[in-house]
Amino acid sequence: MKNKVLITGTSSGLGKHLVQKFENEGHEVFSHNGKKHYDLRNLSEVEELAEMVRLEDIKILINNAAIVCPNITLEKYNIAEICDMIDVNLRAPIVLIYLLLETLDNVININSMVGLEIKSPRTIYSATKWGLRGFSNSLKKENKEVKFLDVYPTNIKMHPFQQNAMNVELVVDEIYKSYIDGAEELVLDGRKL
Repeated sequence: MKNKVLITGTSSGLGKHLVQKFENEGHEVFSHNGKKHYDLRNLSEVEELAEMVRLEDIKILINNAAIVCPNITLEKYNIAEICDMIDVNLRAPIVLIYLLLETLDNVININSMVGLEIKSPRTIYSATKWGLRGFSNSLKKENKEVKFLDVYPTNIKMHPFQQNAMNVELVVDEIYKSYIDGAEELVLDGRKL
């Protein structure tokens, strides 16, 4: 049996397809919103999730959960929305990695092209994605025991009506291939495919 995997954010979209891909490749997959739903905005539940990972001897963490960008300007957010986005998109991955650094073999951070490029109106979303990028790139330099893969995709096609979006199967295949190859970064720019 291949290493066990925890994937956050698997109820739909890319996360759901990542579950299928890793299961098809022979991994046992766990989810933060599986039998027991862990709220990634709640620090004590993130700590419980990390404890479950240790007990299950999970070796691969895929940080996929995120509150997606609402495409609104900063003044249209309320403080709760700002805090929720920071907690789910940035704090939860950092805390999970921090708590599991000595037990994991691999971490895959599903970032965004917004983590590489500034776009408007994406202030809070950009802050979380640039923060995750900075954290991961810095940690790669100080920790050589865990392999980190950061994935920066553009729009992924989840609905038939979506325009200018990448095929989700291509995306998950590229992510898995990059994981197997030990890559540190994967940029999936659908504008160039």
